[in-house]
Amino acid sequence: MTASRTVVHAPNWVGDTIMALPVIDALAASGRTVDVVARPHLIPLLELVPSVATASAAGTDRSTLEAFAGGAYDEAVLLPNSFRSAWLARRADIPRRWGYPGGFRRWLLEPAVARSDRRHHQVEDYAPLLVAMDVAPPADWVPRLPLTEERRARGIELLARAGIDPDRGPIVGLFPGAEFGVSKRWPREQFEETARRLRREDPGVQLTILAGPKEVWLAVRLHEETGKLHPVVGPDLDLADLVAVLAHHRVLVTNDSGPMHLAAAVGVRCAALFGPTDPGRTAPAGEGHVVITRNRWCSPCFRRRCPLFHHKCMKEIGAEEVVKAVGSLF
Repeated sequence: MTASRTVVHAPNWVGDTIMALPVIDALAASGRTVDVVARPHLIPLLELVPSVATASAAGTDRSTLEAFAGGAYDEAVLLPNSFRSAWLARRADIPRRWGYPGGFRRWLLEPAVARSDRRHHQVEDYAPLLVAMDVAPPADWVPRLPLTEERRARGIELLARAGIDPDRGPIVGLFPGAEFGVSKRWPREQFEETARRLRREDPGVQLTILAGPKEVWLAVRLHEETGKLHPVVGPDLDLADLVAVLAHHRVLVTNDSGPMHLAAAVGVRCAALFGPTDPGRTAPAGEGHVVITRNRWCSPCFRRRCPLFHHKCMKEIGAEEVVKAVGSLF
């Protein structure tokens, strides 16, 4: 029997939330009313998703419990694999609690669902949950974020503040950050060289330096070292506005990061740089992207810092190769 009220506990990271959108879409397509509980910074993003009825901010145990208990839900779909999410759903007396076991939480789930072997892209990680719930899989496992004309106009307005006009030439974004840790970051000096080469090879290209609040220092340094020619965009924007800005880019040069998945979800092609993580799992979903990686014997290690101290998985990727990849995406 299809439940009338379903609450989804969203993953904690931006990229993981984007990769979970096909599951949310499938649940809504099954006839469910789907509410989502998520960390506060994810709410503007989730409010863009047509299949989400409401999105509630829950940053603490108390706020999460209140969100779970306040909706008279028939079932909870617990996408984080944490003990906390399952414990709070049980405390809220939600009768059906779908999720994967692990982290000593099997006894809190009703029912626990066997996990797949993870030999596929992360977007399909929740397929066994849909099977167990007797929900048809999404028509397409590629996450998509449809934007209204009003939202697209907001992106043009924000770019204009930075001196960028989409009608003046194609926009290429540089995203040098990665919140996971320094091991994911391509050296800043290589981003600098990439900016110089792109500007030299095609003076009509407009470059932006994109950053979140935690990457301001890195973006400002890149801005300064490239002659203060390319504006820093993003530190003061919420995720909905960042998506609106990204939607007007032709290409994004990016580390494995949340903005990479945001860009791909609005149809922006990515030149994606991978070192310590596995592109087979978290490459930008869909066609038209280029993944650049070295496939060293020690990668993917999934470490926040290089355990061998040389970081060659990223340092061996050269700016010339990245510029060539950008050219292939035009």
